[in-house]
Amino acid sequence: MPDVTFPPDPTDEEAGFEINADFEPFPQKNEMFRRSWWDPTIRNLGYEAIPSMNDTATSIPYAIKAGLGEYGRNGLLITKEFGPRVRLGKVYTNLPLAHDRPIHFGVREFCQICKRCAQACPAKALPLGEPTFRVNNISNRKGVRKWSVDAEKCFGFWAAQNTDCAVCIRSCPYNKDYRKWWHRAARWLAGTRLCRLLFALDGWMGYGRRLRPDRWWG
Repeated sequence: MPDVTFPPDPTDEEAGFEINADFEPFPQKNEMFRRSWWDPTIRNLGYEAIPSMNDTATSIPYAIKAGLGEYGRNGLLITKEFGPRVRLGKVYTNLPLAHDRPIHFGVREFCQICKRCAQACPAKALPLGEPTFRVNNISNRKGVRKWSVDAEKCFGFWAAQNTDCAVCIRSCPYNKDYRKWWHRAARWLAGTRLCRLLFALDGWMGYGRRLRPDRWWG
């Protein structure tokens, strides 16, 4: 169950998020509300339900298998509706359900040419190259060919700043308001052979750039 938006870093107020109308200041609170609704509902139907957030198992592989989105270079789930601005929770249950399938809308191909998250990462925790089997540390899974985040560098930066970061989300070209038709058109273009053109246009229009405080507040 994806939750809308990721909160911007308090130290990065001038980041220039494309999304503001959808911003939920306490997404974890909202996620807890959704899980507290699903759990008793499933149990009332006579089935077992065990809620889980980041514990028990990794959420992103489940979300990819469920067709909620694709895996991005920044190590996050990229969805059609909200880009990288999602927070995942899950419920283990024996309730019979129809299985969804993974989807493809060009994220992997676009991430191959776009390295903005890796270039913008202040901790240099994101890879610039191709997907590999490389394991950075104990925080990575073995035997999976993908873009692996150096989670210890990432969290070390969080700890040093005494807050979180979200620069990889701010800089991502998929960080758009897809209620607007032109952003939906750009998302479609990103999944075609014209993705390099879209990448160039996105940069030329200034998306993902850090804004000056006076522009952000004014």
